[in-house]
Amino acid sequence: MKTTHPKLIALALVASAVAACQTTAPPNRFEQADVNHDKSLSMDEANSYLVTEVFAARDANKDGRMTREEWVVGNDPGQEKAFKARDLNKDDVVTIDEALAYGRKQGMAKKLMASADNNKDGMLSAEEIQAYYASKEGSPR
Repeated sequence: MKTTHPKLIALALVASAVAACQTTAPPNRFEQADVNHDKSLSMDEANSYLVTEVFAARDANKDGRMTREEWVVGNDPGQEKAFKARDLNKDDVVTIDEALAYGRKQGMAKKLMASADNNKDGMLSAEEIQAYYASKEGSPR
């Protein structure tokens, strides 16, 4: 299975959020994502956090609009396809609203929820996220 660069960024951001949950050092990314402060992440909270972080990392000139040049690294057809999927109005620019809308339907948060929500309550605890990513890391070195 081919992993695209956006998926790696999202994975790194969630892993960072889990790592932040293990310390008291700011910023605590889990707490940042947990907008309603109920100690769990809803699909919408996870999506909003992940999309916003990836968008901010890719929006090189910080104008709130992501161009094809900002999204596609190299000549990767997978990244080109991912950009087109997010560009809902087909104007060759992805806004944060388009990215959030795409994320709600098909983004990394949906896949994370399906895999990491062990008790199937539709919410992710810090422990569920930590366990999910620990299982992906393999044995410690």
